[in-house]
Amino acid sequence: MTGTLLLLVAAAAPTFAQVAVTPEALRAGAALNSALPAPAAYRRRPASIHALELPVPCSNLPVVSIRNGTLYKDGQELGSWAQSWKASCDGSVSWMDSRGTLYKEREELGRAQRYEMSLVTGDVLWTDSYGDLHRNKTELGRAQRWVMASHTGDVAWLNSYGSLYKNDRELGRASQFLIANWTGTVGWTDSYGRLHRDDAELGQSSRWVLAERTGDIGWQDSWGRLYKNSKQVADRATQWQLREDGKLIWLDNSGYTHSE
Repeated sequence: MTGTLLLLVAAAAPTFAQVAVTPEALRAGAALNSALPAPAAYRRRPASIHALELPVPCSNLPVVSIRNGTLYKDGQELGSWAQSWKASCDGSVSWMDSRGTLYKEREELGRAQRYEMSLVTGDVLWTDSYGDLHRNKTELGRAQRWVMASHTGDVAWLNSYGSLYKNDRELGRASQFLIANWTGTVGWTDSYGRLHRDDAELGQSSRWVLAERTGDIGWQDSWGRLYKNSKQVADRATQWQLREDGKLIWLDNSGYTHSE
């Protein structure tokens, strides 16, 4: 998330203080603690956020703060001994206390080493002290590496044997993988260099790119042929790029630009 937001905080006096924060600070951590007023004043005049500057339509993103270890959500006390928090556009908050216990709202999820929260769906992905990966209350398995799609809550993860999973479904043995934040589509290559899009094998790839918003994959084989997903679009492409909206653009040997 990029850009800078201005958070207008009501003080006891009739004037306002301006605090510049990043969009990520509005939904994670304790960056706003020093900027927020006392809970009583906060309840009288809530902070105002420029919603159009948020990364997605996000009218339910709560205002969260920690004061003296107490966690507040939209001015109401949510929990005690809080150390960190993350908020979602669905209005929910996940947070961890000083003992390492993870909560979603008031529900205890478990003792966590690391956690992430989907920006849109509110799903919480977390690992415990044994390295086991959980999605909310469901245990998925022991994860060596994992990444969550911020908009769908899907998770792609690799176990210690090199097997790749999307949520609880095994995809195959992977050497590298990516997940599209807006669709949850997983692009991955196996140890033989074969490219896959979720369960579908696309072919032997020398280079590939995953579109963030659509989950489309643009890729080129070792003979220079260019593809979008399973469809070949060009025999030769000297240069090409895949935009995040899934538009594949390339330059042929004669210098002409094409798109698919």
